Amino acid sequence: MRILFIITISVLIIAALFWTKPDTYAELQTLPPPTVNVDFVEQIDLQPITEVTGKLQPARKANLHFQVSGQVDKRFVEVGQYVEANALMLSIEAGDFLDEVEESTARLRTERAAIERDSELLQLMRRDLELQEQEVARLERLGRDSLTSKSNYDQTLQALYRQQAEEARLKHSVDSARSRLMIEQVRLSKAERNLKRAQLLSPFNGTINAIHVDVGDYVSPGQAALEIVQVDKLDLNLEITGMSASQLQMGQTIKVFTNNDEREGQIISLAVDPNDETNTHSLKIRLPSDGFFAGQLAVAHLPGHFYKNANVIPISAILYEDGQSYVFEVVDDHVTKKTIKLIERYKELQIIAGLESGSRIISKDVSSLADGQKVIVP
Repeated sequence: MRILFIITISVLIIAALFWTKPDTYAELQTLPPPTVNVDFVEQIDLQPITEVTGKLQPARKANLHFQVSGQVDKRFVEVGQYVEANALMLSIEAGDFLDEVEESTARLRTERAAIERDSELLQLMRRDLELQEQEVARLERLGRDSLTSKSNYDQTLQALYRQQAEEARLKHSVDSARSRLMIEQVRLSKAERNLKRAQLLSPFNGTINAIHVDVGDYVSPGQAALEIVQVDKLDLNLEITGMSASQLQMGQTIKVFTNNDEREGQIISLAVDPNDETNTHSLKIRLPSDGFFAGQLAVAHLPGHFYKNANVIPISAILYEDGQSYVFEVVDDHVTKKTIKLIERYKELQIIAGLESGSRIISKDVSSLADGQKVIVP
């Protein structure tokens, strides 16, 4: 009975509690306005600088080879040696080339002598021919009645024909003299060039960077023999965008930086048409090598368009949405979503159009805002 009493009392208490339970309902709480960071549209003079990194290379570099075949007989330079332009660096055995020069010289001399001889003979032949023609005319006037007269006339006429043939031969020899002399002169010039080609000369002032042959080696045309570089000046070769290229011009001075130095260089090459594969423009800046060295990384500061009184805002203030750019302007204690036009970015600043200088804007965390939203400006 005691247990039954306890159970009954417990059921009654639970029923009373359930019966007297208050009604429950959800109540929406209004979020407080967010506290925002505010900045101003600033108006400044600005010239964006594009930094492009490249590797310094020798201003000139030449891989040289002999233009004739032969055996290397002398080596006049070593790797690392500085040489002046036209300095002799390597040579091959030149006996055969010297013989060709002497043979061509002798041929040319002989041809000139033969032409002078034929010219003199032609003058003599023309005088004899004139006399022979006069003799033929005299015999014609005497008549051909007698056998003796006819025989003399025939012999004189035959001699005239022979003289005319010889005159034609000598005339052809003299008339073609110029061509024959030119042929012999070409042979001599070629032989002289081949003799010079037996020596490898420096094309410019530079430093020997590599030698690929040694005394006793047989070389042939096109075979790499020596590499020379010019390192008193260096070139910085860069690939830049069309926007950067459009702001530059030939001869313009450009600042070039390394880790511990600064130098001014000059634009010596600028491609107008971009590369088909990379769509970039090739740029070459030449600068003195004092303190710099080939293979060193360097940064060129390429100046862009100069903007006078440009309106700029922080990059973090821009909201990108559906292909458009927006900022939130603060008006009293609310924000208004404004469309802007992006002109050019420079570091953490963005040059814009569409908003007046001095306007208050939200400077960051703009993705969480909505047009017309109330905000707290500290």
